[in-house]
Amino acid sequence: MDIAQMLMLIVILPLAILALSSIITPKIAGLMLSKGIAGIDVHKPYKPRIPEACGLTLLLSTNLGLLLALFLDIESQAKILALIFSSTFAGIVGFLDDLRKLDAKTKTLLTFLAIIPIIFFKVYVPRPVLPFIGATRLTLIYLAIMPFAIAVTSNAVNMIDVFNGVMVTSMTFSFAALLISSILKSINGQLDVFTVYSSAIILAALLGYFPYNKYPARVFNGDIGSLFVGAYFGSLAIIGRLEIVAITAMMPLIMNGFNIITSIKGLRERREIIRPTIVSKNGLIYANRNLEAPMTLAHLLTLKSPLTEKELVKAYMLLSAISCILAIVMAFLTYCI
Repeated sequence: MDIAQMLMLIVILPLAILALSSIITPKIAGLMLSKGIAGIDVHKPYKPRIPEACGLTLLLSTNLGLLLALFLDIESQAKILALIFSSTFAGIVGFLDDLRKLDAKTKTLLTFLAIIPIIFFKVYVPRPVLPFIGATRLTLIYLAIMPFAIAVTSNAVNMIDVFNGVMVTSMTFSFAALLISSILKSINGQLDVFTVYSSAIILAALLGYFPYNKYPARVFNGDIGSLFVGAYFGSLAIIGRLEIVAITAMMPLIMNGFNIITSIKGLRERREIIRPTIVSKNGLIYANRNLEAPMTLAHLLTLKSPLTEKELVKAYMLLSAISCILAIVMAFLTYCI
């Protein structure tokens, strides 16, 4: 690959996707409203009606970027196709849930199938790289764990997508950690252009979309957005051999999902469980003291004293930022020492 191709993939293509994401988001929002696909923002005292499933923007713009990359990086075509098919499958599952409301177990089980393209195209290496140790041979264990990787990341992102802008900001930090980590790999002799531009493309899509989803949100991501982004992250971590970095970056999201599942004793849809927080008339968010309420991060953050939604979002952002800094440190220890 020459310098011109690398420049196109790493700089020009992501900039084009950023512009595209920004342009099509309001059009997707208008389409969703016209079809009656909208939800109520329950964390606002005035309960505004917001277009749902606008995460379709992220799926379309990111996949367009990857499809263009197919023609610029011939050597990585199998990786690109695996990434497209895995993440898009999860996104379609999410869109079906947005339209028809799948039950929690069916939706979760379907996300396990998103690993199939990665196995089919054989773009995984069952030797995760650990700090100070290097590559480890875990062939059978790795194959057994792989389906959980995408199911966990996609559903963890879905579970964190509760407050305005939280999913987009958390995953922007997480993909930035993957981008910086893949650059560190490349600088230290393990050229990884695929992971660099794949991270940059979805980062661009998220940044173009963010102004519409930040507080106060004008669009909701829907399950199509959260499952697509989560599956993309898990798939890219496997294909790019950044598993440890990815786990570290997503620790707050994984902990949030684990706490929810253990506190409600299984998989259940949001509409089937008691809300973890209560919104007062003046907009303050309190932890729900009901013992059956799920133990989410928002619940834990508001146990001591109530917070505004804006303050909660900032707390989520801080946790994600700290985890992603630790992930980059992990990458440095793994690839640079």
